[in-house]
Amino acid sequence: MVFVQGENFNLEVDGKLQLAGFFASRRAEAEIEAEASSIVLRQLKGEPELKDGFLCGSVASSMVVKVVHEMPFDHKNTYSGFTFYPMDEQ
Repeated sequence: MVFVQGENFNLEVDGKLQLAGFFASRRAEAEIEAEASSIVLRQLKGEPELKDGFLCGSVASSMVVKVVHEMPFDHKNTYSGFTFYPMDEQ
């Protein structure tokens, strides 16, 4: 299981488009943590909730893997969805 935090995305939060961050957990089968992290970051970049929200220019969007946790092979839970939060205006 890979836990990711994203920041500086142009997303709808509480019904309005704004600068926002998110937390998300995803599952990836991989031999090493770096491979699992890479798989999940690639997955997230293509998810409909995020793909149009990347920002360019002075405030770039970013995603950081916070935790990678090895799960038993027979643990097949699906992880989806996001927890969005507004970013503080700078």
